[in-house]
Amino acid sequence: MPTIRPGQPAPDVMLQLLDGRSVSLSTYWGNGRSLLLIFLRHLA
Repeated sequence: MPTIRPGQPAPDVMLQLLDGRSVSLSTYWGNGRSLLLIFLRHLA
């Protein structure tokens, strides 16, 4: 995977939701909307 630099658009990726469905990130951004991703580490 190529390195993403600040200011570059994020690649459109598929993520799996907690209920098992898959969703593309592009469904949440565009048309003037922004998207903030927060990754939490499970430490248990």
